[in-house]
Amino acid sequence: MEQATGFDHVTLCVDNLEAAEFLFAKILGFEVIWSARDVGSHTSSMDTIVVQRGTAKIALMQGHDKTGKSQINEFIERYGQGVQHVALEVDDIEAVCREWEAHGVKFSGPVKEGRDGFGPLKQRFTYPLFPHSGLFFELTQRQHGEAAARTFVRSTVESLYKDIERDQTSGVERTIIDYDSSPLSGQKQKKPLKKAS
Repeated sequence: MEQATGFDHVTLCVDNLEAAEFLFAKILGFEVIWSARDVGSHTSSMDTIVVQRGTAKIALMQGHDKTGKSQINEFIERYGQGVQHVALEVDDIEAVCREWEAHGVKFSGPVKEGRDGFGPLKQRFTYPLFPHSGLFFELTQRQHGEAAARTFVRSTVESLYKDIERDQTSGVERTIIDYDSSPLSGQKQKKPLKKAS
């Protein structure tokens, strides 16, 4: 993937956003750069805070159940608190999507476009990387130069949330590729992996 420029951010699902913010902002020395409350739909939502130290950005998310269970709370019930997705920053999100889709990669929805207080921002989520795993990738394209996106856009975050909520309510579990029909399906592990000593 020639267009990858690095990691944009990591997103953590947490039970207590206030405690997580205290940990990152007061103890670990991160600065709060963006926040939004009640992002989602009439079914469920989340509160989110983005913290940054140097070039490291971490998004913290706490779910809120309404008429349905928040995807954040469902993630925590299934996998525990921790990393939900890793965002890769790319120069040309459409080109990377075409490249990945040519190899069978599945995305949970279309590219989302918005603009923060600094510049344009595009984002897109994949489905989870592995069966029975909640971890997925986000592709992020920020314009560099005089008008460079630096934070996040509520409308794109909300739209991405609704893509996952749609799949959650349908009950269909997908992965980034179709493991049953991919070349990987014939490469089963003969021996279990050894633990690191």
